Amino acid sequence: MALPTMPTRPVEKKDPAKVVKEFPIAGRVDGWFFRQRETSNGAYLVEGTDLWGRTVSRQGGDPDDLLSQCAADAKRISTEVKGAV
Repeated sequence: MALPTMPTRPVEKKDPAKVVKEFPIAGRVDGWFFRQRETSNGAYLVEGTDLWGRTVSRQGGDPDDLLSQCAADAKRISTEVKGAV
């Protein structure tokens, strides 16, 4: 029995100016933008996105380390995407 399929639609590239407003940290990974916020005392959430809507995130106590981890995740995703094309 075949699984039902969802209708597909093309993924639209996001406007860089809008992305930078929400994710102001740029320049760590080509094409990726990041943000970090303190969710509670000493707890941080770091998130990243590219212009195609792919995302990464990490939670923990050291925002700089989390940003580095997210950047590494973003680099890995970019490499995988380039290899799949």
